[in-house]
Amino acid sequence: MSYQLVSNLDQVLTSLRDASGKARVVAGATDLYLQDLPYGLVDLSCLKETTVIEEKDGLVNLGAAVTHTAAASSALVLSKAKALAEGCEVIGSPQIRNIGTIGGNVVNAAPAADAAVALVGLGAEAVIIDIEGNKRNEAVEDLYWEYNRSSVDSTREVMISLQFKPCMDGEGSAFTRFAARRALALPMVNAAARVKLENGLIKEVRLVAAPVNPAPTRLVKTEELLIGQPLNDHTMAMIEKAAAEEVEVRGSLLRCSARYRLHLVGVMVARAFKTAAARAMGPGKAGE
Repeated sequence: MSYQLVSNLDQVLTSLRDASGKARVVAGATDLYLQDLPYGLVDLSCLKETTVIEEKDGLVNLGAAVTHTAAASSALVLSKAKALAEGCEVIGSPQIRNIGTIGGNVVNAAPAADAAVALVGLGAEAVIIDIEGNKRNEAVEDLYWEYNRSSVDSTREVMISLQFKPCMDGEGSAFTRFAARRALALPMVNAAARVKLENGLIKEVRLVAAPVNPAPTRLVKTEELLIGQPLNDHTMAMIEKAAAEEVEVRGSLLRCSARYRLHLVGVMVARAFKTAAARAMGPGKAGE
C-alpha cells in the first residue's frame, strides 16, 4: 500500500488521476480498516481549504477535513450551528473525535452518523470536485446510495467543504440521540431540528431522524404540518405523533426492536424541535 500526504488540491487530483482508480482520498481514516483496503491512500488532512472554519458570503463554510473536536469547540459552530457541535461532541471517543472528520462522517455513509444527521438538519450542501476539475454542490442527504455506500467516489472525487446558512436571530438548531451508553455506542435513534420563528409562529422547520433509511431522513410531512403553528403543548404532541407515523424502521438484535425505535423517533424528534425552538426564542442567542 502507498501513502501520500499532499499539500495542495492539485496534488490530490493529480495523484488520483495517476492511480486510475486504485487510490482513494482519506483524512481521518478512522473507519478505513472496516472496508476493503485500496492500493493507495491520498491524505488531504493538511489542505487549508479542507480544514477551514469560517463564515463567508452568508454561509458557514467548514472544510471536509475539519475534525469532530474542532467543529464541536468552534465558537462559530457553537453560535450559528449548535446542532453540529452537539452531534460532533458525542461521536466515538476523544481519540476518534480528534482524528475523525465531518466530511468522512458523510462519505462513510452510515445512516445514523451523528455529524451527518446534524448537517442534514442544518440544510448543508457538500462542495465536491472531480479529477477533471468539475465542481458541484449537492445536498448532504442526496449523497447516499444505500446503507453504508456514498455516491461520492473517493477514487476520483474530493469533498472540499460543507456549507449551510447560519442560524440568525429567531432561528435555532439542536441535535439529540438515544443510545445504550453515553459514549462509544451507536445510537438507537438520533435526530436534528432547525427552526425559524416569526411572531411566535413556526415560519420554517427542518426535522431529521435516523436510522430510518440509508440516509439521514427528513420528515417532510411532519414539517408541513408545523408551518404556521404556534409553540404550545398541542404542537409538541403533534410532532411526536406525526414523526412516528411518517417513518418505517427496522429492529435490531444488537440495539432495539422496531417498535421501540419507532417510539424513540417521535420522542427524539420532538425533543430536538423543542430545544431548537427554545434557542430561536433566546434574546441575543441566535443559534444557541
